[in-house]
Amino acid sequence: MKITLIVEDSWGVPFFPIVIERLKAVNLVNKNLIISKPKHLPADCNGKLDEILKMVDNKFDRIIIILDADGPQNYKTRYERAQSHIPNNMATPVKIILAEYEIEEWICISKGLKWKHQKPSDELKTKYSYEKWKLPQFAAELDFDKLGKNCKSFKDFLDALTPK
Repeated sequence: MKITLIVEDSWGVPFFPIVIERLKAVNLVNKNLIISKPKHLPADCNGKLDEILKMVDNKFDRIIIILDADGPQNYKTRYERAQSHIPNNMATPVKIILAEYEIEEWICISKGLKWKHQKPSDELKTKYSYEKWKLPQFAAELDFDKLGKNCKSFKDFLDALTPK
């Protein structure tokens, strides 16, 4: 199965391949899964998403779009806006994965951190002097057991990586 990822976070481009290789190593996803280098999508709703989707249609078995909801109150709106960019005539199935806040919640959940601030990245900044560019370094610290039990976006991501 060949999958391409479209990620909102520029540091997600190197982060997700590390995560997927780790998932393969612990047999949570098929070792034969082929993931192309993720494509960066600045912001969730603009013409670039339309262009990327047209460009990759028919070249993969699945397209996964990974976005931040920036809070549970925005989840439905962000999902619908992303969905509106998927052409009706797409041949390739598209899955939209929304992190409730941002992808850094995977790190916080893995480390047992509750974010007191508005964003998980703020909690990481406080505890670990986190900066966005460090996201790929934290891929090795994800606790897949905790994420599988406590994180909807991670479970959705695993599901999207599994052939149906």
